[in-house]
Formats: sequence, C-alpha cells, structure tokens
Amino acid sequence: MQKKIQDLISSVKDTGAHIFYSFNDEGKYVDNLIVYLTAAIGLGNHVMIIENDRILPLVQKRIKSELTEEQQKMIHTINNYDFYCYRGNFNKKTILSYLDNMLAPFLENNIPVQTWAHVEWRDQEDIFQNIGNYEKEANQILQSTTLITICGYDANRVPESLKDILMDSHDYYMTDDTIQQIDRNS
Repeated sequence: MQKKIQDLISSVKDTGAHIFYSFNDEGKYVDNLIVYLTAAIGLGNHVMIIENDRILPLVQKRIKSELTEEQQKMIHTINNYDFYCYRGNFNKKTILSYLDNMLAPFLENNIPVQTWAHVEWRDQEDIFQNIGNYEKEANQILQSTTLITICGYDANRVPESLKDILMDSHDYYMTDDTIQQIDRNS
C-alpha cells in the first residue's frame, strides 16, 4: 500500500485530490496515515491530521519514532471531536468555517499543506444527509485548490446510502489495501 499512496500523492501534487478512505482495520489505517504524512513531508508539505483521542496517541508514537524533529514540526494535529462537533453537533457551516480558518495561515503564506481527517459524528437527526452535504460542499471548495485531503471513515459506520454520496463527492476511493480513481461517468 505504501507505493500506491506515494504514487497517488506524486501524481496529484499539482492538481489536488479529495480521497474517500473506507477503513476496516485500524492497524492498517494507522500504517496508511504514516505513509501519507511521510510522502507529504517528502514533498515539503505540512500535514494537518484531524483524529480522535483513541487513535492519535498511536499515530504520535509512530511519528516520534519514525520522523526527525524537523519533520515532526511539519505535522499539526487537532482532535476530530472538536473539529466535527465544535458546536455540539455535526454542522456543515461550522465545520467548513473551522477548516477555512485552520488552513488560512498555510494558504495565505504559500505553505503547502495536506490534510488527513478521520470523520466521526454523534447520533443526531439527519446525520448522513448532513455528512453528505458537507462532503459535497467541501468537494466544490477543494476543486479550486491543489489541496490533497483524505477523509477517513470507519466502514462499519457507513451505510450504503452514505457510501454512495461519498463516492459521488470524492475523486478517489481508498480502502486498507487499494486506491482507485472514481469514475463518475458510469
């Protein structure tokens, strides 16, 4: 999987990409995150990781053991609960505003940045529709940038109806072991 991720990052570095990652294996998920941020740093890009309190310590342990201090300075983390439930629930406008504010210092200073976001949510009314609307709008915003972003979803929490929406609002579909470009013409 390492070569697939590195090849993808290299091939979309000038155009950007919005990648839907449906994961089943948390260990492979962490491995793939480490490969992604290593590839990004190899291109001179900073990486914003939006992750939960349970997985983030595993990632940070790997970062400390596998990357130099200089490389570690290029990694920025935020708790995904704070990010996605900033106002107590999953709200598209709040999240997009938070994302814009978070990325602004990088973009305004021409500092290349990539993101990795583990998307999670609380139980709330119309949550899958809200997530779908968020991803569609995020995709429209990303089309005008060269940002490479991976949106990680636990496959066990994604019903087919949401998966269909996510497939329609991303450029690539990634699993623990594969990456493929999404063909919207079929």
